[in-house]
Amino acid sequence: MRRSLSRRRLLAASVPRLHETAGADGGESESDAETGTDEGTDSDGSTADRSEPDREGTDQVDDDSVPDAVGPDGSGLVVANAEVLDVADEGYETTVDARLTVENRGRSTYGTVEFRADAYATRPNSAERDSAGFAYDTERFPSGNRFGDGVRRFDVSITFRSRETNVPADVDWYEVDAAVRRAEPV
Repeated sequence: MRRSLSRRRLLAASVPRLHETAGADGGESESDAETGTDEGTDSDGSTADRSEPDREGTDQVDDDSVPDAVGPDGSGLVVANAEVLDVADEGYETTVDARLTVENRGRSTYGTVEFRADAYATRPNSAERDSAGFAYDTERFPSGNRFGDGVRRFDVSITFRSRETNVPADVDWYEVDAAVRRAEPV
């Protein structure tokens, strides 16, 4: 049986070249980090007081490097639509089947993408909704079928205890929201 991940797990992404721009001494002092001051920057944000090599180092951008993992905000992957396809009441458990429409608006091609889908119990024509359950879905793309540009559709199933909601097992009574949790470029 697969153990579900904790809702409180934090997603952290690596920021390339961040450690190189922290400063020549290996980082900021504790007081600079807390106050947000930067003695080497003019009030307008320019780098006039820095030496020539320091200015060149801050202006460099390495477009060819691709990080091992990218956070959802920087991936360019957008869940454009989440449609409830079916709701099945199996006595003790209810399963909501949904289709996610995902667009790749970024510049990277991905080999693995992980989504989190949340199901909500609603009432038709009402803005109110109650959280019913969630599921994680990991999609892996083989070398001949990577997720580059364009739109892809993925099916996801969210299973939760039936007693969590007091609504009928009908597609009109459920909504699904989804987000990209992890995206690994190739």
